Amino acid sequence: MLAEVEAVASRSPAEALTAVRSLSHADTTTLLKVARVYARTRRTRYEYQDLFHEALARILEGKRNWPPGVPFVIFVSGVMRAIAWEWRADAHNEPSVEAAVCTEGSVIARIDTQRFLSLFDDDPIARGIIIGIMEGAIGEELQESSALGKTE
Repeated sequence: MLAEVEAVASRSPAEALTAVRSLSHADTTTLLKVARVYARTRRTRYEYQDLFHEALARILEGKRNWPPGVPFVIFVSGVMRAIAWEWRADAHNEPSVEAAVCTEGSVIARIDTQRFLSLFDDDPIARGIIIGIMEGAIGEELQESSALGKTE
């Protein structure tokens, strides 16, 4: 009985395939813009195109159920948001750049990193920005951590 309720509560993967095929150029452009925002703001290691394609793949495989009454573009946007959060959580569970270098056993890479950072010993702000970039920080996060203004 529960399976029957779930079947009624969502559209089939075949219906989703029809919706994907009927996406207009404007709809696709909109979805790619949404994917770009989610990939950037959730700080995933994947590109926005990967996020868009992963959402479509999960929908077409039936891993994400499309509820009736929800416009397809809105549904895909929600799936991309959920995947971006998932990928962000995965990224936060990965070791930091320095830990990854150590776990791979690459002493040379660690020494090179230290040498590179030593070039900025006389400029603590630049050094902080470089370390932030190596740890995956971008834009406003770098600005906040360095206490610099937009133009600085």
